[in-house]
Amino acid sequence: MIHYHGIRSLLPVFIGIVLGFTLNVMVSPFLDETCDPSTIGQEQLVKLRETKSLYENEKTSESEQPTVKVKNYEIPRPLKIESNPNKKPVRSRFVATELGIREKLFVAVLTSQDTVNSFALAVNKTTAHYVTKQMYFSTSKSGNVPAGMPLVSFSDKNSKHLPLHVLKYISEHFSHTYDYYMFITDRTYIRAEKIIELVSHISISEDIHMGAVNIHAENNPDMCSLEGGVIISQSVLQKVLAGLDWCLTNSPEANPSEIFGQCLYHSTKLPCSKHGGDKEYRHYKVEDFDYDDDISTLREDGRFNSSFSVYPMPDDLSLFKVHRYFCQLEVNLTRQEINKAKESIINLSYYTVDGIDSLSWPIGTPEATRPKKRFDVIRWNYFTESHIFFEDDFTNMSPLNGVDKQDVQEVLQTAFKRANRLYDNKFSKFQLINGYRRFEPSRGMEYQLDLKLREKDTNIDVLKRFHLLRPLNKPELVPMPYVTETSQVFLILPLFEKDVADGLHFLGEFQRNAIQIKDNSVLCLYLIYKKEKFSSDPFVNVKSTVASITSQPNSNNKIMMKSVEMNLFSIKEMEFYDVIVSDFSASTLVSMVTPGMELELDYINRIRMNTIAGVQIYFPISYWQYKPNLAYDQKPYPDMVELTQKYGHFEPLSFFHCSFYVSDFQKARRSLTANEVKHFSLIDMFLKYQKLHIFRAAEPALKNRWQNITCNEETNLQGEHCLERRNQNLATRAQLAKLLFEYNEEDEEVDDEDDDDEAEEANFDKPFMMNALHKG
Repeated sequence: MIHYHGIRSLLPVFIGIVLGFTLNVMVSPFLDETCDPSTIGQEQLVKLRETKSLYENEKTSESEQPTVKVKNYEIPRPLKIESNPNKKPVRSRFVATELGIREKLFVAVLTSQDTVNSFALAVNKTTAHYVTKQMYFSTSKSGNVPAGMPLVSFSDKNSKHLPLHVLKYISEHFSHTYDYYMFITDRTYIRAEKIIELVSHISISEDIHMGAVNIHAENNPDMCSLEGGVIISQSVLQKVLAGLDWCLTNSPEANPSEIFGQCLYHSTKLPCSKHGGDKEYRHYKVEDFDYDDDISTLREDGRFNSSFSVYPMPDDLSLFKVHRYFCQLEVNLTRQEINKAKESIINLSYYTVDGIDSLSWPIGTPEATRPKKRFDVIRWNYFTESHIFFEDDFTNMSPLNGVDKQDVQEVLQTAFKRANRLYDNKFSKFQLINGYRRFEPSRGMEYQLDLKLREKDTNIDVLKRFHLLRPLNKPELVPMPYVTETSQVFLILPLFEKDVADGLHFLGEFQRNAIQIKDNSVLCLYLIYKKEKFSSDPFVNVKSTVASITSQPNSNNKIMMKSVEMNLFSIKEMEFYDVIVSDFSASTLVSMVTPGMELELDYINRIRMNTIAGVQIYFPISYWQYKPNLAYDQKPYPDMVELTQKYGHFEPLSFFHCSFYVSDFQKARRSLTANEVKHFSLIDMFLKYQKLHIFRAAEPALKNRWQNITCNEETNLQGEHCLERRNQNLATRAQLAKLLFEYNEEDEEVDDEDDDDEAEEANFDKPFMMNALHKG
């Protein structure tokens, strides 16, 4: 009976499975599409998205392609691709190119030889930083073109045909690069930020031919004036380019705007309109314009204030004045929007659980981060007008220099001006009593200031506390040229006599991590000999190892070796680099390495990506191992450097590891005087040059084994921070304190002879330990 009830309970499940299989068999023959990718051919997969990389070389017009009609749209079918199993399809370098994503706006400015240094220059200064690309076109060459203004000149001296030549030039160079193309003259003032906003809200699938419509004829369509501005979309441009030859041979004797408008209409049958999609192109034409006399009237005109273009400008000075007016108008509108947003936030706060107390200060900025544990607490740093205290875990006090000092002075002046604004300008001077600041990642830099303010009339000092915030602005990406991981890197390894053992270890790592995997890198060994004569060659083992490695297959030209004789007691750092750089061509990418580092392929690739010729040099912050017998509790010590806080630290004071192009070094080197060559380091030289971006960041793939840093004349290449580096290179403060405590305890229990042996084994003495502890 129990068995029967169990079968009965499973009966509905069994019936459901049978019905599901039955319905699937009955319905599947009526389905046209399949979900099995294995049954879809290569051509059908390609048809799912027509990529530019596969079709950009096909020169077939749309009329030659078969089409399928879906409702009221005609969709061109992709061209048939011949399948070749041996031919690998070439993909585009950028994903945006393959997906057909284009830049937004190209602006063509029609100018002349007489106005390129006046009107065109004014247009460039007021619009070039807003639009994606802006170029200037003229019928004659100009001898002196302002910097940063790409000018294209045509041999045809007829200025009426200039718009058609511009169209032809765009067809040859930028026909598939932009979504929209705008044509103006150099007497047109445009609000470029409004134009970008306009085209950003219009669908790129529409045929757009819009602008300042002011040419009307009875039997001809409406046309737009080039002085007021004309915007066409990518689709309209392609149609115009197909009929461009007709425009060049049948252009009427009319003004350039009519020639341009008739050419567009002949190819597209689309008249110019002030509307594009649901947006309107607003323009304002002025007559006998004089800014000083007319602006008082125009500022009350709504059409003028909302216009995107104002034309024609009588002179370049008027164009600058109009630009200043609209900038101030935008500032006022922005302030009004900010005030409205503040009022809205305050009103909405009454409906929250905490009411108005839930508002953060300043209104609209993110709330300060609430720490979940004590390690998340952001520390306030105390500062005066000259020093800052406890800025990090290793310094007690450091002077305010550079941008930090400028930042404090600016904040103090801002607080003092605010106090005078609140109290009717009653204070004559101020003095900083206490200052605190902290950087809040979600808000910005916060300040707490205690100021002693002196009243003008009574000379009474008043104490006031100010809370200030320097909010974070909208982050922007720094544009960088495209680089690849295929560039050849020359690793420069200077080898001194004391570094022979580490040099042999480095050669083994280079063979495993570069030669065997066929990386495009070359190791350049510089064997540094002293001036005095040696009874035997100290680098004989290095030379024999190099000969053994290079004799193996695929190892030829992977290791270069050069012997250099130097006076180590007098050589300066820049002279040392001069000797090395003189062996390479200007286009060479070089990277300085040390024998005690662990060579990893990730680091070599990061050198290629972070070093850009003429733009950026790379100074990584390397990781240095602490002394093993101080950091580790017991033997054996690991062979590899462990990347943890307990066994090492990132050393921001080490600048020897760097990578740069020889051409950048040569340009920066020419900027130094003879006295600077004697005292400057490599990082000092690039900082003074100021034409290259210095990329400085922690590099986890750059790990160095512990080295005994000796700060004397023989190692003057260590830099001015040698003593500070030596003190921080032993161990953590906790480890040093523990060892010092154990040393003091053992000092009382063992005799003097055992004490001396123990100190010699640990390789440290008590005064040096105390010095290291004090340095932190």
